[in-house]
Amino acid sequence: MNTKASFGLNHLTEPLNKVGAFSVGMWRYWRRGQPAPDSNYIVEKLSALTDGRSNNILFRLLESRRKEAGQKLGLEGPSLVSDAGTADPGIEQVVSTLKQDGVVALPYRLKDEAVRNLYELALSCPMRTTVYGPLPEGQLPGTQTSTPITGYAASDGINLADPRYAVYEVPRALLMENPNIQLLLCDPYLLTVAARYLGVFPVVTRPDMWWDTDCVPSGLRPRPFHVDSGCLRWLKVGINLTETTLETPHFIYVKGSHNPNRTTRALTRRLARRMNLSDKEVHEICSDKVVHVTAPAGTITLADTRGIHKGEISQKGHRLILYFGLEGSAFNSIDKPIPLHTVSSELQKAMTARPFSYQFFQRTN
Repeated sequence: MNTKASFGLNHLTEPLNKVGAFSVGMWRYWRRGQPAPDSNYIVEKLSALTDGRSNNILFRLLESRRKEAGQKLGLEGPSLVSDAGTADPGIEQVVSTLKQDGVVALPYRLKDEAVRNLYELALSCPMRTTVYGPLPEGQLPGTQTSTPITGYAASDGINLADPRYAVYEVPRALLMENPNIQLLLCDPYLLTVAARYLGVFPVVTRPDMWWDTDCVPSGLRPRPFHVDSGCLRWLKVGINLTETTLETPHFIYVKGSHNPNRTTRALTRRLARRMNLSDKEVHEICSDKVVHVTAPAGTITLADTRGIHKGEISQKGHRLILYFGLEGSAFNSIDKPIPLHTVSSELQKAMTARPFSYQFFQRTN
């Protein structure tokens, strides 16, 4: 076959295959509630081209038949965030701020003993590490649309006085055995906020915890912006386990960018061609909407990360951060189930009461 003709045929059939996978995935999810990770490519492109409106339409359509969509928890276990749990009077204000801004720092912090426990866990466990490389020669800081990575390694713990790598990731298998992580995954306060915001009971997804350090090449900061994918609607729960400042790694969000609007439309349309946005692009269009979230250890930030955001690279110092997802749909989720060797009584109750919402966690015994 002619090489040019073959390339043209492949160029045509690949998008058609993706559209086919998307259509089949929609049918399977509608009929069986079965996730369709192959649909994520089309979901991403549609979202960028429609300024996020397609996600909202698909969400309303696909979740309308979900048997476990109801917001009522049916769970009244202990909360590591608020002693009042589901009855906390400030929940509606948190939800209102999320709807308007897309990001909120909760009025409560994670309880001190939980912060200490997770911090100590991350000091001496085996971790996967990441090495950042320098910017390409001649490229100015702030104009890059990706963070150069030159390699990965392993480390037994971290020396905070002299870190050797940019990122130290705590193994997820180790996280999942931690009692505080298991409590957070079924925390009634957090689940209530997410259910009120999303309009359905959330699907809980994997936790990740890592150190960001200042062991980075000179001039690499600032980091590019991006939006998350892998779901139709969701909240990310971010918990600072160390204090953050403008110099340390910290969370940055473009306020209001989670909702379709004229200001950020020029930026979201570019995401149809590439996944990241340079710092320069974002600041040229909506610098007045950029919010730097800095706070003491234990601070919990909720963010709709369909909005434009990033975790900033350090100028000085380090950060230990924990993230997990509370998602409104499992349709195009790219996650795989995580095995659990031990399960707390609180998490077991949640998994039994809401198997769809905890489908990405599987007990091994």
